[in-house]
Formats: sequence, C-alpha cells, structure tokens
Amino acid sequence: MAGLIKNHLENGTVLRWLAFEDYARQVFANNHPAWHSEPMRYAAGLADANKILGSQVVTFDFGAVFAAHASLAADCEGVERISALLADTALKAFCADAIAAMAHQLSAKVDVVLQLPSPSALLVMLGEDAGNIDFDMLDDSATALADLLRSFAELPIAGLVLAFADSNGESGVDLGDEGEACEVLQGVAGHYDWVFALRLESAELAAGLEDLEADIRLRPTLDAADLDEQDGPTGGGLNSDFWGGAALPSLTSACLYGDVPADLDPKIIVERVAGLA
Repeated sequence: MAGLIKNHLENGTVLRWLAFEDYARQVFANNHPAWHSEPMRYAAGLADANKILGSQVVTFDFGAVFAAHASLAADCEGVERISALLADTALKAFCADAIAAMAHQLSAKVDVVLQLPSPSALLVMLGEDAGNIDFDMLDDSATALADLLRSFAELPIAGLVLAFADSNGESGVDLGDEGEACEVLQGVAGHYDWVFALRLESAELAAGLEDLEADIRLRPTLDAADLDEQDGPTGGGLNSDFWGGAALPSLTSACLYGDVPADLDPKIIVERVAGLA
C-alpha cells in the first residue's frame, strides 16, 4: 500500500485528504439508484472522481452505505438494529466487493481507508431513541462493528476513521462511555497496523473524546491557520471558507482535510483543488 498517511505522520509532509462520497455520487454517477448496491459502479465512480481531485486518501464510507440500507433495521431495537444490517447478504456482498475493488485498484497509489460511524451515531441513524443508548448498548455495537472490520484484514487497507457527528454530544449520549466502548475498534486498527483516526465535527466533540487516543484527528470545519495550534496530529483546512474562495496559508507540513461539496459547481471544485499542494 502507498503508506501516505503514515509518511505524513512520521515525516511531516503535506497530505491531501478529501472526503468525496457525495460529490462522486452526484457528479460522476448522476445520483444513480444503484450507487450503493453495485460495487463496481461505486468503486469506479470514486476512482474517476479522484482523477480530478487528486486526494492521497480514498475512503469507503460505511455510514453512507448503512444509511442507504437503514430500512433493514426497521423492525429491530437496540444493537439488533446493527446486527440486522450486518447480516444482510446483499449488503455484505456489496461492502466486500466494493472495498476489495478499491483496495486492488487504488492502494498502490493512494491510501484506502474505511470509515465507520460511531456506535451511537449508527444506532440513531437506524432509528434508535438516543435516550435508550447506554454503555452496554454502545459496547455491544462497537463489538459488532469490530467483527465487521476483521473481514477486511487481508486487504491492503491503510486506516480506520471513526466518525462522530455533533449529534453524538447533543443526543445526551455520554461521550466518555462512547470513547471507552470504541477502544475495541482502536484495538482492531492497531492489530492490523492501520492508522486510527477520529473524524470530529466540532471542538466540543474533540474535548469530549480527548481520552480516546488516535493517530490523527480530522476536523473538517477547522481553518488551516489553526492546524498548528492543535494538540496532536490534526487534519482540516478544507472547510466551507476554502471552497468559497479563501486562500490557504503557506504550509510545509499539514494534513489538508475536508469534504468536497456536492452542490458546488464542479468547475469551481477543479479550480480550488488545482491550487493545493
């Protein structure tokens, strides 16, 4: 595998890391209804999008895939919602085939990473009342997700991203409990020598999850000028201000991270990424 994230962490390079699932689906697949059911279409769409974007990291976003198949959990409660999702034969086949295709096609040139929603984010996405979520449910959910990850151990995967949305903190779920429950996912990443990253939408989440150790923290709303002020390796800078035309400071060592807007004129996106290191 390319090892670009580890090279950045070890040698202080400039790393370009774009999250572009929505952009690829809209611009390169025209929101095709089979985007999350035909693995070759999905993998090819991401690869084609990245020919334009030049991201050094390409992500398989389980969260987007799970959201598209949330109806599978409609008749369940608690962690059984996740179990029902992960037991579906067609969904499992899509994930396995799409990730394998991405890994084999892309991993020589870019880092392929897997992104999971945090346990509480996934439970709420599948219809669980946040008030019902306690430590045991979080722990059981994280264990189920860890079992899922182990099925990709033989592929050239570079990292695992655990995504926490602002709703994690606002829902009343204890972030300390969730961080503790997620240690099993941290352990899986360490066992397979994957980079372990946290995607955090806000400073409040970053503070609430400070005890959950990670190789790098991804802050998609953070300004590039604030990257050097963070406690530990942090990615950010490619936020709404950047896509709106704001200039980036001169950086010799940074992880430039952010979401590619699906609703922005593709010509503007090409212009903005052309100026990245």
